[in-house]
Amino acid sequence: MTIKNWDIDLVGVLADNDYVSETTGKPFAVFVNRQNSIQFLIKVISQTPETFPDVRLFTCYASELHRYGFEDQYNKSDDEREEALRDFLRDNLLIFRPTRKVNLGQNEVYLAKEARLIPKWDSYHDKITLMPVPIFSTKHHKLSFEDFQTRLLTKKFVGKIDYISTEPDDTPSFVLWKHDDTRFEVIGEFDKHQYAFGGFCFSYKEPLKNISVSSEWFDNCHEEKDIMFIELNTYTRISSELHQAGVLQDTEIGSTTSAAVEIAATTMELSDPVTEEAAQPLAQEAPEPAVPASDHLSSSEETRFLELFYSITRDMGLQYQKRDLLNFHTSLKSSTLTILAGMSGTGKSKLVQAYSRALGMDDSQLNIIPVRPSWSDDADLVGFVDSLHMVYRPGDSGMINTLINAKNDENKNNKLYIICFDEMNLARVEHYFSQFLSVLELEPSRRILRLYNDDLEAKLYNSAQYPPTIPIGDNVIFVGTVNLDESTYHFSDKVLDRANVISLEIMPFIGLKELKDEKKNQKREPYSLDVFRSFKSTENGFSLSDQEVHLFWDIHQAFQTVNTNLGVGPRIVKQIDNYMKNLPKTSYFTSSDALDKQIVQRILTKLRGSEEQLQALLGTIDLHTGKVTGGSLLEILDRYHDLSPFTESRKIIDQKTRELKINGYTV
Repeated sequence: MTIKNWDIDLVGVLADNDYVSETTGKPFAVFVNRQNSIQFLIKVISQTPETFPDVRLFTCYASELHRYGFEDQYNKSDDEREEALRDFLRDNLLIFRPTRKVNLGQNEVYLAKEARLIPKWDSYHDKITLMPVPIFSTKHHKLSFEDFQTRLLTKKFVGKIDYISTEPDDTPSFVLWKHDDTRFEVIGEFDKHQYAFGGFCFSYKEPLKNISVSSEWFDNCHEEKDIMFIELNTYTRISSELHQAGVLQDTEIGSTTSAAVEIAATTMELSDPVTEEAAQPLAQEAPEPAVPASDHLSSSEETRFLELFYSITRDMGLQYQKRDLLNFHTSLKSSTLTILAGMSGTGKSKLVQAYSRALGMDDSQLNIIPVRPSWSDDADLVGFVDSLHMVYRPGDSGMINTLINAKNDENKNNKLYIICFDEMNLARVEHYFSQFLSVLELEPSRRILRLYNDDLEAKLYNSAQYPPTIPIGDNVIFVGTVNLDESTYHFSDKVLDRANVISLEIMPFIGLKELKDEKKNQKREPYSLDVFRSFKSTENGFSLSDQEVHLFWDIHQAFQTVNTNLGVGPRIVKQIDNYMKNLPKTSYFTSSDALDKQIVQRILTKLRGSEEQLQALLGTIDLHTGKVTGGSLLEILDRYHDLSPFTESRKIIDQKTRELKINGYTV
């Protein structure tokens, strides 16, 4: 089965039987299916993307409505149950995310996911069409209205709008600026746009115009986060008023859009549009956009760095999901140890090299250490005191020399260093990495690696070169790569509690034909340590919502019913909180996606054991249908579906449940 998700919101209404019959030949819009669940069809009433399939009906299930109070009365007849759902939806519209599934028989099924109810307005009628229009505001985009105007006039990126089409053929003719709940500004008209990490960048042929409107204009519309779904008659009226309005003036640069067109025309003509979907690999090197100013000191600089990082991965022949790269970057900013996992040949070590190249590091700043199967304690990595010759002999990995360079006065506040343990689970990590596991748990100012006892310092000939302790500052990043096969060891909870374990998704091989040849000997201006530090969040305190905290507590409680030594732990929750605070703002990898990934990377990695131990937690799977039933973890994720659809977490649960069924255990 193949699945295609569109990261957009559509608005629909419960279809009537006549429309369903004319469109599909089936008799009913609401019916009880073979699994004894109510299934119904939604008719789309909002504009779909230009490249969207010619589909107007989407299947939805009554279970999507439980959070709104709908209860399916299984003890009643099918007719009564179906009529109850019609009554429930009679005065409501639905907003949903479209999904297409293609089963083994190559039959396409279009589903409505994450359905949300909104009440119909008084003037609603059956022929209504809604047009999605972006809404920008100071609250969500950290821009003043004056800054927003300036960015439009100079054709700069003005910020993200989630869940609206960003395809090149779907340029909105105008956008809204929300001053407050009672007043909006309409600005247009646009004829094309770019969309990259910095969000929308609009282009126009005629001078931009603007009008101020009150919220009463949108009485027959629906505002959903940063999108206004405008009724077509209202949309047409606004377009007509805008066409006759005055030219937009910029108080900052003292110009009209006529002058701005001349300023930016050359740049726009030479730029290729960037219109990738979140689930697709980067198809071409993206331009380096500016993004709105924000409380985050260096958001625009971080954006430029990320675009450079994406481009370099392509130049090096690497093909990754964009969200995987964002996940990796966020983990490096927020975690003491990041582990890249997966089968051999996926380019894990090369990804670390690409990241260092994007930062402009030289060879002394990146140390990739091949782990040896014979390593049994930290002396193999750190080194030891040769008491016969009274010298300290560092391990031949070169790690100690890298740490000493990093702590030197000329480097500790200027240069960033990366130490990568390649195939780190060829030996037992808990043995050769034991001292690091304790040290990395501490605050950067307290991370001290001990090489030998202080009383030996005066006796060793090379103690000036190798002091008894080495501080490990925040200018050192630790990364590991692991292959999960029969030649390696699995991690203990001691390691998993301190690491983000990222599994890189393998992309379709056809994309390899689009990759560029590697560019060698490219000199790039290095990023200073201060700039990298500015990428990190300065937000203090604990920022996870109450609902998120309750989610982790419920998962912990479920784990405890299986094994009192198994759980989430405060350390993990704090580290997840730090990760979420450091997440860049992007539609490719939202906070909902990140929360899902953190459950996979920080919690589900700890689930190992027999069917007898884990069945109550994971559930059971029917190998013929692939459906998982029971299991307290899925029940918890269902309960907190408002936070995220938990797509990745559900995949891992399915995988582990399948392993239990086939092997009797999961690892």
